[in-house]
Amino acid sequence: MSDARTGLSFLMLAAGAGERLGLGPMDFLELAGRPLLCWLADKAMQVADEVLVVVPADRVDATAALLPGCRVMAGGATRQDSIAVLATQARGEWLLVHEAARPFASLALFRQVIDKARQCGCAGAFLSPAVPVARLRDGRVVEAYAGSEVGIFQTPQVYARADMDRMLQLRDAVPGWHAESPVQRALAAGIDLHAVPGEAHNIKITTSEDWEIAQHLGHLLA
Repeated sequence: MSDARTGLSFLMLAAGAGERLGLGPMDFLELAGRPLLCWLADKAMQVADEVLVVVPADRVDATAALLPGCRVMAGGATRQDSIAVLATQARGEWLLVHEAARPFASLALFRQVIDKARQCGCAGAFLSPAVPVARLRDGRVVEAYAGSEVGIFQTPQVYARADMDRMLQLRDAVPGWHAESPVQRALAAGIDLHAVPGEAHNIKITTSEDWEIAQHLGHLLA
């Protein structure tokens, strides 16, 4: 086992119902002849000591059969609940969070984010929009940023165990606060998070348009 994998738990989020896509749980859809989960698990086992996966409760047994090298469990009611389930069960001192709906993230990106986190404490992939962006409020532009000053959230994200514990404590201390990404909780907890350049093909499959694009990118999985 390589040093890079030591102490790292890969937390895979695959508990969504895929309602926006309308084809059932998206992580079980097939690309290039295999379910998305299988392609991602192959990569996960190359970078981590252990791989933990949350899926809908009625898919636990089927997923465990698909992914014999992984620990499979039922997800929580929300994305943040699912992260808490995974983090609580993980044994590693480093926790890599990744969405199964992003199967095209490269091994190189995983390793870059892991390396940066080991150097700095926490790190995540962020894609530069390459164009200026604006912050909006009530339909009005209130602030503008150069493309070089902002990044679009992606996964993987890697957190030190102690920092993830702080994030989970914040989750319990502020009931009802909804964070779309662990990044928001990290920042709210005062945790420094370092950015690694993301990948344009590291798309999140959410809509039917995303699924069409994914089918054209299938060759990147093999």
